[in-house]
Amino acid sequence: MSFKEVIYEENAKLQPEYLSNLDKKALFERSKYYILFQEIKEKLQPQLEQSEEIMGYLPMTNEGNSGIMTAGPMGMGYARSTQARKYVTTFHDNRGNRLLIFTTTRMIFLTVLDFFEMNHFSSFDYDKIKGITTKKWSIHYWDEKRQRQTVNWYFLDFAADTKIFNEVLTEKEMQLFKDNWKKIEKMQTIPETGKILRNQKMDMVFSNLRLGFSLLQGINVLFIILAIVLILVILFMLGPGKTLFTGIVFPTSQFGNLPLASAFDMLLKIF
Repeated sequence: MSFKEVIYEENAKLQPEYLSNLDKKALFERSKYYILFQEIKEKLQPQLEQSEEIMGYLPMTNEGNSGIMTAGPMGMGYARSTQARKYVTTFHDNRGNRLLIFTTTRMIFLTVLDFFEMNHFSSFDYDKIKGITTKKWSIHYWDEKRQRQTVNWYFLDFAADTKIFNEVLTEKEMQLFKDNWKKIEKMQTIPETGKILRNQKMDMVFSNLRLGFSLLQGINVLFIILAIVLILVILFMLGPGKTLFTGIVFPTSQFGNLPLASAFDMLLKIF
């Protein structure tokens, strides 16, 4: 950038229309989050070992990641300390904002509110992690221009001793995680696996987000099948449905002779 360009840019900043209201609001929000990040780093620094160095950060929220344990009733938390109350008032958040921190010896996971309130965080030493589970999922849809689009997201899971971490990441976030995985020397030795690894058998059931998601998918499919069967029973009077509406609206023998459109009209009148 030349001398003239710098001066011209400064002239532009002096004009009333330099920043719109939206730009000013975005700049204000960015400044608030930057200050928050500095507060987290300042509070975390005394918790690090003397030779421990921070290598990277991975932020998570309820909007872009899993909110199972941080939204609704599970997302409620106390804000009694001055720093915690200020955080809740400023950002209107309880336990939604989380941070995974990569250091030279471990991963540190914290929920911002809990960290400010109780100084609570979880440590996952690299030498205690047997393997890191990753699983890619894809969702396909048609956009407004009838173009087929694909959204990829990833399941991430690992454990150290009795502490367990599982989360849903976007494609960009998973790439960030893997970049740190490759560059941190002690983390490089951890294998990638498709299995869920736990040190306690009960954790395979009660702390297995992937299993819970698979069960939820199965339940959804079951409800869809039951709904289809119920619709067919009502439309074509199958099984017990043959006598369901007998004597109430019209004889079932006449229902089969009606055009399909008339059958739908009659069903709408019934319900």
